[in-house]
Amino acid sequence: MASGFELEIPQDFLEKLLDHPFEDVAKKALEATAPTLEAAIKASMRSAVKHAGDSEMINSVRRNKPQQTCTDAWIVNVYPSGYSKNFFNRETGGRHTRKYPVSNALKAIWLNYGRSGQAKSPWLEPAVTSCQGAIMDNMQKIWEEETGANEY
Repeated sequence: MASGFELEIPQDFLEKLLDHPFEDVAKKALEATAPTLEAAIKASMRSAVKHAGDSEMINSVRRNKPQQTCTDAWIVNVYPSGYSKNFFNRETGGRHTRKYPVSNALKAIWLNYGRSGQAKSPWLEPAVTSCQGAIMDNMQKIWEEETGANEY
């Protein structure tokens, strides 16, 4: 005995869905959700930081504009930028001796994963976990608004 399954999708819905440029939806969704990730990263870093000297690292967190990669994926980067104004002396291991600047991204990596003599203080995974649901809900809302998917 053969069984079958039929699914009827309204033609006007399919036309609207398939004719809508994905690039526009991707840009709009990323532009709308990047601030949520940026705020979550800053909050998570604040909870992981153990001394005030890292506040400039937190304040350096930025987001770029959505962009299409060479593999056609759409991304937006949220990251600590620039260099610390608190320098580190490699020779003596001392702070504030102004020998060379330390990248805020490197400081963020050290904070998250730890380093010799410094325990890890994870901030990245908690940041992503804390905002993942809100970001997905917002992206879904934008998709529905842009494509009319919620009209049916």
